Amino acid sequence: MVININAISFSPVAYGIESGDDEDWVVSTRTVDIDDRVMGIFVGYLSRVINKEDTGKVTVGHFSNDGSDEEENVEDETKERLDRILELDLDDEDRSDYEEFEDIAESLKTRLISHMDGRTSKGYLFTIKAVNDGEPFVGILKLDVVESEERPILNERTRRLEYEEIENAFPPTEELQKGCTYPIFDPLDDDNVFNLDGDVKFLQEDADSEYFEEFMGCVTSSGSREQSQTILNGISEIKQEQDGTVLGPDQVQDARTTIQGTDGVADGGTVHEAAEQALGDSYNEEDVDEMLYEEGESEVQIDPNNTTKYVVYDVDGIEVKAKMSDASGDRIRVQEPEHEDGEYVVTVRGDDLDQDFQG
Repeated sequence: MVININAISFSPVAYGIESGDDEDWVVSTRTVDIDDRVMGIFVGYLSRVINKEDTGKVTVGHFSNDGSDEEENVEDETKERLDRILELDLDDEDRSDYEEFEDIAESLKTRLISHMDGRTSKGYLFTIKAVNDGEPFVGILKLDVVESEERPILNERTRRLEYEEIENAFPPTEELQKGCTYPIFDPLDDDNVFNLDGDVKFLQEDADSEYFEEFMGCVTSSGSREQSQTILNGISEIKQEQDGTVLGPDQVQDARTTIQGTDGVADGGTVHEAAEQALGDSYNEEDVDEMLYEEGESEVQIDPNNTTKYVVYDVDGIEVKAKMSDASGDRIRVQEPEHEDGEYVVTVRGDDLDQDFQG
């Protein structure tokens, strides 16, 4: 993967910024120079979004929706802006193309500010036109800064440790806060670990903030691991409503095997198959559809290589945690009490016992 950045436009974003304020500005690489080392850091940010596996911090956005006319208009407008950026020729710094790029960046800035509230942190919005192995794409980054921080440094001349004050520093590449790319690269490509398809790939390392996804006008699907966890919990809750018990280890393993046996990406049909495997004769299609709707997972896309890792059984505050691959009758067994005040019996089969005191 080789990423080349054609142009960057950036501006402050915070709740309450209005037209005419001191912080109401947009600049770009047409008007300011960016150091090559800094440009390399931004290549790193974009690479992290593109390469990140579809686990907990990743969501996928879709510009197709059956919502209201207003929602569809927002989606169409955002997609049109991004598509127009892809068409602009920004390598030769043609003034008209660059001015249009800056205008689009300013409209995105205004839209993001309208989705921020008093709880969202001030930052800077970067709109980036780049090329990945010859394919153009748009990167959107919302970066917060360290207002003031002192760090110890070694003065090589004096060999003394001293403090250096850093202001307005952006995060290291591995701590990228919020970013997305359009379009998504290489879905179901063996050379790329990211399997899910869609329109926009979001990565939020700091916190999963809905406002950032909503500002892009996307309907989003959770990352594979989070989505599979939510769905397995939902199926277990259906069972608990039916007979008062959660999924047993064998039932959990049956559901997991169904999802992981998918050739490609597990979708809603796969979830129904997994639920039928786990619930048996108690399976009801409408119950599963209702669960998916209530959990906000109507758009199911799960990479079978990035599913839930662990199952945790909680018996009145006593937790037993096992790898999903061990959640079968051969390795772990949970026996329900025969009476209301009876005892749970947890049997774990293995060769070694380690003890760890924490806290």
